[in-house]
Amino acid sequence: MRAAREVPKLVRGWCVRHWRWLIPVAATPVAGVLLGVGVAAVIDLPQVETVAELTPSQITRLSDRDGEPFRSYSVEKRILLAEGEVPETFTRVLLAAEDRNFYAHAGFDIIGVFRAVLQNWQRGERFSGASTITMQVARMLFLDRAKVWRRKIRETLLAVELEKRLSKQQILTLYCNLTYFGHGNYGVESASRYYFGKTSAELTYTEAATLVAIVPSPSVWTPYLRPEIVRTRRDSILRMLGERGVMTREDAVDAAETPLDVVVQRDPKPVAPYFAEKVRLDLYRSYGQKGLYERGLQVQTTLDQKMQNAAARALREGLVRIDRLRGYRGAAARVDQDDLTAPDLAESFGGVLARWVGFKPEAGAWVPGVVLQRGRENAEIRIADHRFMLEPPGYEWTRRDSPPLRRGDVAWFELRTADDAAPPEEGTDQASFELELVQEPRIEGAVLLLESATGAVRAMVGGWDYDRSEFNRAFQARRQVGSLFKPLVFGAAFEHGFTPADTLFDAPAVFLGADNQLNYSPRNFYRQYLGIVTLRRALERSINVTSVKLHDIVGAERVVDFAHRTGIRSPLLPYPSLALGAADLTVLEVATSYATIANLGVHVEPYFVERVTTRDGRELDVHVPRASTVVTPEVAFLLTHVLSGVVQRGTGQSARALGLAAVAGKTGTTDGFTDAWFAGFTPRYTLVVWVGYDQQQRIGRNMTGAVAALPIWNEVLRLGIEDGWVDPTLTFTRPNQVRLRQVEYHSGLLPARRRSGQRVIEEAFIVGTEPVLSFDPETRAVYDLPWYQQRALYGEPKAGENMPEDVADWTPIMRGWQKGDRAEARGTG
Repeated sequence: MRAAREVPKLVRGWCVRHWRWLIPVAATPVAGVLLGVGVAAVIDLPQVETVAELTPSQITRLSDRDGEPFRSYSVEKRILLAEGEVPETFTRVLLAAEDRNFYAHAGFDIIGVFRAVLQNWQRGERFSGASTITMQVARMLFLDRAKVWRRKIRETLLAVELEKRLSKQQILTLYCNLTYFGHGNYGVESASRYYFGKTSAELTYTEAATLVAIVPSPSVWTPYLRPEIVRTRRDSILRMLGERGVMTREDAVDAAETPLDVVVQRDPKPVAPYFAEKVRLDLYRSYGQKGLYERGLQVQTTLDQKMQNAAARALREGLVRIDRLRGYRGAAARVDQDDLTAPDLAESFGGVLARWVGFKPEAGAWVPGVVLQRGRENAEIRIADHRFMLEPPGYEWTRRDSPPLRRGDVAWFELRTADDAAPPEEGTDQASFELELVQEPRIEGAVLLLESATGAVRAMVGGWDYDRSEFNRAFQARRQVGSLFKPLVFGAAFEHGFTPADTLFDAPAVFLGADNQLNYSPRNFYRQYLGIVTLRRALERSINVTSVKLHDIVGAERVVDFAHRTGIRSPLLPYPSLALGAADLTVLEVATSYATIANLGVHVEPYFVERVTTRDGRELDVHVPRASTVVTPEVAFLLTHVLSGVVQRGTGQSARALGLAAVAGKTGTTDGFTDAWFAGFTPRYTLVVWVGYDQQQRIGRNMTGAVAALPIWNEVLRLGIEDGWVDPTLTFTRPNQVRLRQVEYHSGLLPARRRSGQRVIEEAFIVGTEPVLSFDPETRAVYDLPWYQQRALYGEPKAGENMPEDVADWTPIMRGWQKGDRAEARGTG
């Protein structure tokens, strides 16, 4: 045992006597390894010659027609600073904390390495890193964050190369643009705006120290995720600033006593999400994923935010109105716990109550609330840390005598400003609000507004809520359009030589169906037939049989051709039912077609993007209008004039309340009330509204286009008049070859000299097609007779006009009608 203990002593003695020879022997292989790693690193070093031309991933921004940004897309949220724009305050804090010898070293700082080791040993933690600013830039540009010696050596060598090729200011600029600060923010400018709501040039020393404190571990050390760690590091940096004279010691101490004071992050309500997604898809097709998310495209769109807000508000209110007709469906959820006032209720329950985070009372906001107490006529509601009372006016739409809720129910409420509310007292902001019980509609809708003359889409809403469904019903959904298609039939007829004053005989008739058999017999909406009727009156009152007759006389090919020329791109089957809208079209197609009519027959392709540029202003794409005359101005004006009558005397009469000097449009309703439409235009804008369910079902009994869609259409324009973007004094332009003549409304003939007993209107005619015969007041009573009594007075049918007497046996046809009535009664028609 003694011999074994003596061996180490002998070895140590020998090593002490021969240490001068042992050190070189031991150091040589170590140096060889390091040299080998260094050489390998040099051989594998990336090229740094083009660093000065580096363009980091940037944010693509969409802006509206006025240049106001409303949406952005990026892999990395970054706002680039140019050389010379690096904020001085941030620079001082950064260099004091991270690289005090930045302006003295050549890429790496051997003194800084020893200082960092000493500081970390003294603190018992990794507080300071040995990497210089230049080394960190090299790592961000070329390397990963793996903590291995090979990477550290390459980082050092690259830093030296960067120092040779770039100025100190360029290196600082790269650092300030490349560094990650958490929550998707790259660069000090983006981080400053995100955490403090200000530009980096406005940062204080305290705020700059907070940002520097985040840098070592930005995915974890952020003021929102680990505020205690960030504050500890910030305070240490502030003390360091005081010690090094960047700020006084007293100021540093005072600053360290302040809270982090970052802004509360609330997800902003997205502006025009359906519009933005349409533009994003177009950009993706044109520039690819990398171009869209990394190139920093500056995209000026056609969006007008006033018009968009009006469309979104009108659709939202309209869908709520329709949904409420079906009654209140009950609470959205229920909290089964005794303590409904617990501070952590939102966290423990989750679900919809997560909306309470960051809640501040705001008029018009929809928020979930929990029923604390329910009385006979009112209920106490908790919303986050606030208390509100639900009074009878807030639930009267449910047609209940008391609140349709019980304690523990979770329901949605809208905050409304009380009409007679006094200014809120401090700490009692809820006193200025009233609650209204609301529920999310199950029904959907779409609104599209475009500028007729240019084709610019100014507003588009593709559904109730983008978060609920990203499906854009304005251009992705194809739905039957019903009577919206009828104007295209009448337009083809006007091209074929008909005038609005020409007459057809409205009575039961049979047409060749899709199977080429005489078995298609449409009926009018109210099962009534008018007998002798002018084309104007037929379109104003949306008469089905007359529309199919006109389609049959003019010819399906001409009708389909007219529709395609005006902007319909979907396939159209040349069957008689096409006249009644048996075609699946998009809202965008309908708007384009009606805009062609409004634009006096000039078809303009709709578009969403005005121009695309790079961040430095280099133009990549500019919209060039694509326009062509597809219908003569005269025919387009005749159709516009008749559609104006739809508003004045027909199914769109509620639009008269807008007080517009010129407005035209058409309602559309499908069988079974599954789709409701209104498409119309003013002298400047074309607006289309659709309402229905995604999975086809009845909207409600008698839910026509005039009842479901037209009120939304009216509200958009009412808001437009209120905001000033709709001029109510504008009128339609009449072509030179069109004359306005007074005619008797029912017959389409010139008025009799004796005006009593007749209804006179102003009618539009292409020069040379005006009527020559005058109306006989003695025949006025004829137009009030049942259709079968008018038949003898109608005279010879028009060429190709199907008449009731053409059918020998109406029994099979009537059986078909009865079958259709039964199906409609079941809600499947």
